[in-house]
Amino acid sequence: MRPKRQPSGTDTKAQNKARKAYEEAVLRAYRTFMEAKEQADIAHEKALKQAIDEQAKEKADIKYKETLEQARKVRNDVMDEAQKAFTIVCGQNGDAGNSKGGEISREGVGTKGK
Repeated sequence: MRPKRQPSGTDTKAQNKARKAYEEAVLRAYRTFMEAKEQADIAHEKALKQAIDEQAKEKADIKYKETLEQARKVRNDVMDEAQKAFTIVCGQNGDAGNSKGGEISREGVGTKGK
C-alpha cells in the first residue's frame, strides 16, 4: 500500500518547522553578513585615512574586497545548507516545491525595493 500524499497547499508540522528553521538561518546569515560588512567598511575607511601612499590605499582596497567576498561566501554557504535541509524535509513529507515563502534571495533578504 502506498502512503497517502497530502493535498497540495497543506503543510505538515515538519514542513512548517523546517520552513521556520530555514527562514531563521537565512535571516541570521544575512544579518551576520551585514554586520561583517559594516565592520569591514569602518576598517576600510580607517585604513584609507592612514594610508600614506597609493600602494597602501590599493592594498587596503584589495583586503576590503577580499573580506567582503569571504563574508559573502560564508553567507551563501549557510543559505545553501539551509535550503538543502529544507528541501530534504519537504521532499520527505510531500511536495518540496510547496513552500509558502519560497526561496529567499541571497541579495534581497531584509531589503525592500531592490
